[in-house]
Amino acid sequence: MNNRQRVFISEYLKDFNATRSAKAAGYSLKTAYSYGQQLLKNLEVQEAIKAKIDELSMSAEEVRLRLADIARGDIADFIDNSGGELRLSLTAIDDEGKPITHPKSKLIRKIIQRTTRHVSPRGGETETTAVEIELYSAHDALRDIGKMHALFTENVEVKGPVTLVWTPHKPES
Repeated sequence: MNNRQRVFISEYLKDFNATRSAKAAGYSLKTAYSYGQQLLKNLEVQEAIKAKIDELSMSAEEVRLRLADIARGDIADFIDNSGGELRLSLTAIDDEGKPITHPKSKLIRKIIQRTTRHVSPRGGETETTAVEIELYSAHDALRDIGKMHALFTENVEVKGPVTLVWTPHKPES
């Protein structure tokens, strides 16, 4: 596989636009459309695209593990109260004692920081900063896990022979 093909594959996986990807790989504006289509028909390119998609895709097991992490998520994992006051901590310490991104940061849905300035009638000014953190919904994750395990039945599955009886409606005279 040549370098242009590797660049084409890398660019193609960003937005699945063959013409744009061929241009990024160095093909001329006039020929990018046709080269893009040719490259997509090339078996080696097809296999490389499929392999990369398989590598980047989330397996069913990974989905289950991620949902389980969300369902077990606890805001306490992000609270540091070592200093007498509650503080939000988005870092953790690795085995070597260095700060790293918190290993459970994927559980965070949203962080909002608000700074409010208060001016008193006497001219004094104070500023307070509040941080809100929202985790992904444990309830939603539990519902999705329950659906995967068929814990909730919305439809009833009937096993065995079923006899349907149809009686035509007779109009009244």
